[in-house]
Amino acid sequence: MTSPLSPAKSLLFVPGDRSDRIPKALDSTAHAVIVDLEDAVTPQCKDDARHQVAAFLQAHPEARVLLRVNASESPWFEDDLALAALPAIAGIVVPKASPTSLLQVAQNCQTPIWPLIETAEGIQRAPEISRFPGVVRILLGTIDLALDLDLDVTRPGGHNMLDIARFQVVSASIAAGIAPPVDGVFPDLDDADSLLAATSHAKACGFGGMMCIHPKQTSIVNGAFTPDDSQVDWAQRVLKAAQGQPGAFKFEGQMIDSPVLVRAARLLESWNVRPGRSPKRSSLPCPITAQKGENAK
Repeated sequence: MTSPLSPAKSLLFVPGDRSDRIPKALDSTAHAVIVDLEDAVTPQCKDDARHQVAAFLQAHPEARVLLRVNASESPWFEDDLALAALPAIAGIVVPKASPTSLLQVAQNCQTPIWPLIETAEGIQRAPEISRFPGVVRILLGTIDLALDLDLDVTRPGGHNMLDIARFQVVSASIAAGIAPPVDGVFPDLDDADSLLAATSHAKACGFGGMMCIHPKQTSIVNGAFTPDDSQVDWAQRVLKAAQGQPGAFKFEGQMIDSPVLVRAARLLESWNVRPGRSPKRSSLPCPITAQKGENAK
């Protein structure tokens, strides 16, 4: 199963009981919008939030949003999941994801599944979750995961433990052949420098995007996950130089072989794709696609 939102770099949360914010989120620089019926909504407002979201999405079937439902063991789960039938729902975000909860979702709808891994069980079963039918991309809930593992993220040890979790989620996603996962939110809305550092760290760890809690975070996240001009120029030049080469060759003092060409091709793919907007185009053929097919890794 695929989703047009799979390549999203920035995923912006909107509280379900504030449906008036959904149009603003859709008009922002966010690549995808997650309408949240879970953590952002208090128990007494759950039903009202669901009704607000249903009314908005029924009036705007052209919208494409992800919906975070409440946990499968909660009393709101089944009613939340009923919204999956609306055309505007492009995917279901499943909190505290486990194979059991994913099965419950899959049995009730055919919508693409975006598991949110945020427990020790989720990390341990990441390979199984990544390969579950209908799963298109993994989200890592770092705040809840740190709470579940009792980590002190203000100290290096806590950060190192989260990086181990990041490795497990990235490796599980790549092995399953789905899109690189999405890292957790950065909670400080007024620290742009630290947000950029956190986003750059996530990218270096193999993530393909980050969740956001405010529209002003999305442009920073998009920029950090998008190759800069010098990287794009290098990738275009090295792929052009590879045309007609029978194997490894020397380019600007560097030995170029298949892994380097794969990296260049991935870099251009990341630059070309802008979910929800017109993609940039490159007329440059990719030798990796020609040699190994579009799923070359």
